[in-house]
Amino acid sequence: MNQKYSIELIEEHDEVSFYSVRLEEEELSEFERFFEKFPEGSGYDDEIDVIISWLDKIGEKGALERYFRPEGRYGDGVGVIPIDVGNKLRLYCLRISDRILVLGNGGVKDAGSWQNSETLAGYVEMLIDTSRFIASRIRDGEVIIRDKKMIGNLNFTRYEKK
Repeated sequence: MNQKYSIELIEEHDEVSFYSVRLEEEELSEFERFFEKFPEGSGYDDEIDVIISWLDKIGEKGALERYFRPEGRYGDGVGVIPIDVGNKLRLYCLRISDRILVLGNGGVKDAGSWQNSETLAGYVEMLIDTSRFIASRIRDGEVIIRDKKMIGNLNFTRYEKK
């Protein structure tokens, strides 16, 4: 089954622009869908607060590499927020540069690694594919990175493994 989606700007700060993945058939971005899964009182309020404080820090300082724990494959820019030990919630993202961050989805860590999690693997694999697609389009001149902006064709289709 083909999965169509786009990368959309969701928030702009002085030091960084936050983008997110939005699936073609969804009204909300993956980032918004992440937060919808953990409403206030869900038992994860403290962990959501930690993630929000990391996002605030990234908004102020930029998407610096040290703010993320690498999660994808070497060099693809896929990481996770927060890097704090002990948190069970994971928000996956794609760091394009110090000034551009693509926020994905995530959830509760329910396995030793994302590869072994039926819940989380799909979110990370989508960002790995997206990293590859964006890199290819940058090489081909279809996407241009200018400061905090990604300009060009940010619509993608991927084959979703079942």
